[in-house]
Amino acid sequence: MADQPVAPARASTLEMERIRYDPEWEIPTNYPPRNKPENPLLAKIKSTFTTTTPSTLRPPAASTPAVVNIDSKETSLPPSTSHSANGVPLPPGKQHPGLLNRYLPPEKRWFGHLTRRAFLLLLLAILFILALALGLGLGLGLRHRQSKSIPLPWTSAGKGVQTGSLTFYDPSSVAGACGWYSSGNDSVVAVSHVLFDAGLDASGTKNSNGNVLCGRMIRVWEEGKEGDKKVVEVVDRCTGCEVRDLDLGDGVFGEVTGQAQDRGRVRGAWEWV
Repeated sequence: MADQPVAPARASTLEMERIRYDPEWEIPTNYPPRNKPENPLLAKIKSTFTTTTPSTLRPPAASTPAVVNIDSKETSLPPSTSHSANGVPLPPGKQHPGLLNRYLPPEKRWFGHLTRRAFLLLLLAILFILALALGLGLGLGLRHRQSKSIPLPWTSAGKGVQTGSLTFYDPSSVAGACGWYSSGNDSVVAVSHVLFDAGLDASGTKNSNGNVLCGRMIRVWEEGKEGDKKVVEVVDRCTGCEVRDLDLGDGVFGEVTGQAQDRGRVRGAWEWV
């Protein structure tokens, strides 16, 4: 027999009534929206006011492959940077990979209660104090070494004959560093500021009038002319002289050098009396 065509099933009376009496506004219209291209101007405005967190800018960390033990069939997972040294998980904002956090974990407490920040500040303060003490010790050591080479009359460096340049000045212009007035004919001398200040330190006073070198006597002569020795008195301080130079009064300078003031500077020798 030939297949007979099957008539379509008729809708029930209830369905016909629903279709007939349902208003048009109840028909669902929330169909999925079409993929329309976004307006470029609106996209630019949206990107301007959209904030991006630093975590999204951070490049992804290199993944470490898992290690599989074939014999025991156990898998060792790579270490996670989201956990502290004690195995405590850290929040995303507290994850700090690097050498500093490897040796100084941020969650660790130093000396029982100090945070890492406080511990680093304490360490910097200790290093600063050590550097300051080292610099002070080196400075004092160099000063002590220099003071031993200054020819003070009571030191080993001051024993024997000293050599240096001889110059002259007018002692009658002003009072000397020792507080005394002298004339051009007086046998006076101004010693180096280094030597004078070393004597002031040894005096235990800051007043130059109380310097122990004031009034001390020096025997001086021009180098190679030991027969023309003169004894002079310390009354002043020479700022332009080296440690073993002497600045003589113009009168005695002529006597020591044979009235050769036009020479200005000669090599001389001297010793404490």
